[in-house]
Amino acid sequence: MSRLTVLKRAAFVTLLLGALLGGLLALVVAARGLERASRASSQASALNLARRPEAAPPLRWLPAAPGTPRPDGVTLEDLRQAYLLGHSELTYAARSGDPSGLGGRLAGNALSGALAVTRQERHPLLLDWNHRARLLGPDPAGGWRLQVRYWTARALPGPDGWTDLRVTRRDAQVTLREQSGVWRTTDVTLLADTRPDLRAPPALPVRSWRAVTLPADWTDWTPARWQATLTLAARHDLRPLVLPLAAQPTREQLGALRAALTRLRAAARPAAVAFSAPLTLESVPVRAAVAEHARGAAALLTGPVRADDPGSRAALLALRLTHPTLPLLAQTTGSEAALPDLPDLNALLSAQLRAPAPGPAAPQVLLTAPPAPRLPLPGRPDRRGPALTLAAWQGGWLLPLDDLFGPDDQPTPAAQRLLAPGR
Repeated sequence: MSRLTVLKRAAFVTLLLGALLGGLLALVVAARGLERASRASSQASALNLARRPEAAPPLRWLPAAPGTPRPDGVTLEDLRQAYLLGHSELTYAARSGDPSGLGGRLAGNALSGALAVTRQERHPLLLDWNHRARLLGPDPAGGWRLQVRYWTARALPGPDGWTDLRVTRRDAQVTLREQSGVWRTTDVTLLADTRPDLRAPPALPVRSWRAVTLPADWTDWTPARWQATLTLAARHDLRPLVLPLAAQPTREQLGALRAALTRLRAAARPAAVAFSAPLTLESVPVRAAVAEHARGAAALLTGPVRADDPGSRAALLALRLTHPTLPLLAQTTGSEAALPDLPDLNALLSAQLRAPAPGPAAPQVLLTAPPAPRLPLPGRPDRRGPALTLAAWQGGWLLPLDDLFGPDDQPTPAAQRLLAPGR
C-alpha cells in the first residue's frame, strides 16, 4: 500500500471522527439549550399557577457586595421564582389553615417551621409586598443564600372589620437549594420584624395643580398621539398628567406606565398615577407594586377610601409606611366626621366640592367638578358652572382631559372657565 493511500485513509478517518464528535457536541449543546429554554419558558408561566397569582411579582434584586459570586441568569430566575412561590404557599397556608402545598415549595428547617406556625397561628388576613433580595453568595452545604426585606400585614376579623392589624417590615436570611431538579426554600432566619416610625408626608404643590386625567387608552398611544397631548399640556400649562390604571394592571400596562413616566420626565411634565377602584387592605400589595414603578411621580391617587372603615384607614397607613416619599391623594367617601382619623395625607380629593373652607384656606383639598350632563333637561339646576368657578378659584383641580378639549384640541366652555388668564 502506497504512502499516499495511507495518508488519504488517515485523513478520511480523522474527518469521520471529527464529524462524529462534532455531531455529539452539537447534540449536547442543543440538549442543554433546550433545557435552558424549557426552564425559561416554565418560569414565565409558573407564577400564574401559584395560590396567589399577581400581575407584578413583588421582588426586586438589590446589588450584591463587590466580589460576591453570582449564578447564571436562568438560575437567578429560578431562585426568584422559588422564593416567591414558597412565600405565596406559606401565605396561603397561614390564611387557610391548609398546609398540604408547603412540601412542594419548602424543605428542611423552613418546612418544619412553617408547619409549626400554621398549626399554632392562623390569620384570615395575611398580606406581603415589596420584596427586595440581595445575594449573599453560595451556601457551604449547597444552594444560595439571600438577604430579603419585605412588608407584611396581619389582621383578624372583628364585628366592625379587621382588628389586631399589624403592619411591619421584615428582614430575613433565606437559603434555597435544588432538590431533584426543583429549587426549594430550605432555611429561613427572621432577623427583624419592626414597624418604622411614620414620617410626615412630603410636600405637594397643591396650588399649582391644573391636573387632567388621560383617557383609559393611554397605554396604547402612538408617539404622535403622545406628542400632540404633550404640546397641548405645555400650551395650557396643565400639570400633572394623571395616568389611570385598572385595579389589577397587567405586566404590559406596567411596562406602558414606566415608558410613559420616562416620556413625561423627558418633557419636564409632572405625572401622577391613579386608581378608580376603592382602596382596601386586600388591594395594598397591588397598589404598593405600582408605587414601585411610579417612583418619581408627583403623586399616587389611591382610589376612593371610606373614612369610617378601619380597613381603608389601615390600607392608607400601610402605603404611607411603605412609600414615605411618594405623595398620596385619597378621595373620601362616607362620614366626613371621621376625616381626622385618616393617616396624614398630602391632599384629599373632593368630588362633591364640600371643602371645609373653600379657597386658599384649604389647600389640602383638590377639587373635581361634576361631569358634563349627557342629556341637559330644562329647569335642571346648573351645578357644573358654580363647581367649575369654585375649582378655578381654589387653584387645585382635577378633570378628565376629554372634558376640557374637543376633538380639535380647542378648549370647551368648561376649560375656558378653568384656564382663564390669571387663574
